[in-house]
Amino acid sequence: MNLETLYFQIKESLSGLDFEKIWPGFSPLKFALFNQNQCFFNGQYIEKTDDFCANTSICYQGEQIAIWMADEEEIDLPVLTSKIVHEMFHGFQQIQGWDCWANEMEALYRYQYNAENLGYKLRENELLLELLEHFEKASFHELLLLRKFRHEKYPYEFLYEIRVEEIEGTANYVEWQTLKQLDSEKALSLAEDMRVTMTKPESLFPIRISSYYTGALLVNALIQAGIDSFHSPERPVILSAIRPVDLAGWRAPENSPFFTAAKEAIDAFNRKSAEIIQSAVSRNEIVLQGDLKVVCVNIYDARCYQGYLTSRYFLMYQDGEERKTIEGDFVIHMKDEKMMDKVFRWE
Repeated sequence: MNLETLYFQIKESLSGLDFEKIWPGFSPLKFALFNQNQCFFNGQYIEKTDDFCANTSICYQGEQIAIWMADEEEIDLPVLTSKIVHEMFHGFQQIQGWDCWANEMEALYRYQYNAENLGYKLRENELLLELLEHFEKASFHELLLLRKFRHEKYPYEFLYEIRVEEIEGTANYVEWQTLKQLDSEKALSLAEDMRVTMTKPESLFPIRISSYYTGALLVNALIQAGIDSFHSPERPVILSAIRPVDLAGWRAPENSPFFTAAKEAIDAFNRKSAEIIQSAVSRNEIVLQGDLKVVCVNIYDARCYQGYLTSRYFLMYQDGEERKTIEGDFVIHMKDEKMMDKVFRWE
């Protein structure tokens, strides 16, 4: 679709939203739409620079704006508008000084997929869905106990998850609330997708993606529990809910069937990662070669496996003093956690 036409359709859709109802203190930001060759911002076409390379929020000409890649895939207007608001909320987080952003590139290497940790997380997901249907104090308390336990036993993994829940989960909650105003049926469809997705062990991979839904449902559960501190500028506040929880006398469930399900899903995820890498390496379509520093991959669904990273849509890297971006899907061979030496095109 023509970027200009779509821009003004979204702008009209945004005009009817009550942003204060979506999130206290939140107000709309400017937004830009772009494709491979063009960029439309603030009512006019502008030069497309390397800044426009993902769906996110950026600082552009001194102000925080939302940006969205409008490719050939058509998205229903209420859904697309809600996703633009999601990206606007990331701009709001930046403006408000939220200080809980995860170190995503580090986490690609350090986050360990553990069957026990993820097994307990699957039980948490069940509880979140129960709380979505009907709030029960006992279920909410069990949820907090499990999260406190994982925080103590798997601190790196848990704190990474909670940072993503805080940033992406709250933005997903905002997206959900936006849909409630624009199209109640689409909002119900999103909630149904949560119900279906979060009970599947395979939905935990990569872990970052699942945190969009858990974060949104955690905000929902906190509201139902009468906890509204998540509107505080001090972050992360989702973590604050488990701080007073006492594990004395409580034992985590042992030999849960969730552990087996998580283990099988981890094995399947690793097999798929190996398959992607082997396929790209065997095709041997090399697009970059040499010792270059990786600046950023598309972290949304990036994988790290046996010295390789995957990145969809783009790869940003440092070449001497110059920062460069290439577009496409890539498998990247890493020399260490920062330096790459070979980039293969991923089909």
